[in-house]
Formats: sequence, structure tokens, C-alpha cells
Amino acid sequence: MMIQNRKKFWVGASGLIFFSMILGFWLSPWGPHRSGLERVDQLFNQLAKNSTYFIPEAVNLAPKFEGKSVDFGITSRWPGDDTRMAQIIQTNLFSAVLLGDGRVRIKGDLGKMGLAASVDAGLLFKGQESDLRVKYGVNGKEVVYYWWVAFDGLTRRFVQENRSSEADYTRFLTTRVLEPAYNFAGIETRPIGENIWTVALFLGFYLLYTLLYGFSILFLFEGLGIQATKSKEKKEA
Repeated sequence: MMIQNRKKFWVGASGLIFFSMILGFWLSPWGPHRSGLERVDQLFNQLAKNSTYFIPEAVNLAPKFEGKSVDFGITSRWPGDDTRMAQIIQTNLFSAVLLGDGRVRIKGDLGKMGLAASVDAGLLFKGQESDLRVKYGVNGKEVVYYWWVAFDGLTRRFVQENRSSEADYTRFLTTRVLEPAYNFAGIETRPIGENIWTVALFLGFYLLYTLLYGFSILFLFEGLGIQATKSKEKKEA
């Protein structure tokens, strides 16, 4: 390997070494077995959770669907899910009958059912899982999961029957209420307004860190005499 420009080569090599040292520092544990990268990831998860809180909207939307009946057979995802899903539905005083083929026949008021699911999702979202465990006898994530299976199945059935308004409502519950509650369970929320300078600092660092890597590679290759050149234009004969 021939070095064409020693200055550029060693600038690039030093930049890559410095890049690797910073990376190793961020991947090493700080304090109680958590690396710097994990701490930053936790911060952004907390900020993201704060922006996915749509439960008040779901609670306000529920009365608009009160009086709309539900009477569908919903297919469970895994063996045994039908029994557990029926338990969740029945605990809230709605009808859920096992059909014996993995399906549960759910009957009830759509608005009231959506309100019950939203309240349970709110408890898990706010870290009050113990209330769900007392009510159902299972952990909070399981409760929200079985609500998700039920409403995902209802969405499919409403779509089949061209009931777009009801389908939009149940889809809103699964994607904006139940999924965030499940995915962000156990994570504290942080408002972006109170952490704006911390976020700006990390984004600025990420930008500079990316530039360090890019320019280090550029100088290293130029030091080795490897350059990207524009191809010559072909002249017509």
C-alpha cells in the first residue's frame, strides 16, 4: 500500500482513531450497567412517549360510538389467546363467547367497549400496572395486548362490511392508544420543552460526529491516492 500524501493520510487515520475512541466511550457502561448510548436512547424514548399520548382524545371520541352494536366472531392470534381475550372482554361486562375454533364472538356497545380499552391503556401508559393486575389477574401488557387483538379483529370486520366510520375508530384505538401504551410501558415521560437544550446538544454532537467520520474517510483515501474523478465525456465519431 503506497501513501501518496502522508499529511492527509495521517489526518484521516487520526480522525478514525478518535472516532473509534468516542464510540468505545459511548458503548462502555456508565454507573449502573448502562452505557452512554443506552442513556441517550432512554431519553429519546421518554420524549417520544410524551408525544404519543392520545388517550384523552380516545375518551372524548367514545361517546360518539355509543349505541353502535358489535356482534362479530374475532379470530385470536395464538393458541390460548381466545380464552384470555374473552376474559378481558367479560370482566368489563361485555359478552364474549368461545366458539371453539380459536374465535371469540364479541357482543356489546362499541363506544363503551372503546372507552373501557382506553381507560386500561391509560393505566398502563401512566405506570399504574398494579391496578390492571388487581382487576384482571394478569400483567398490564397482556391486558392491552388482548384489547389490541379484539379491536384489530373488529377493524377487519368493519372494513368487510363497509362500515368505514367504525373501522376508523377501532383503527385509531389500536394504533394511537393501545400500541403506544404497550410499547412505552415502564418508560417515564419527558416533555420536549423542558429538555430542548439537551436534545440540541445531542443532535449537534451527532452532526459533528458524523462529519468527523466522513472527513476522516475522505482524507484517508486521498492520502492513499484514491479519489473519485468525473468520467471523461465520450466524443462522437
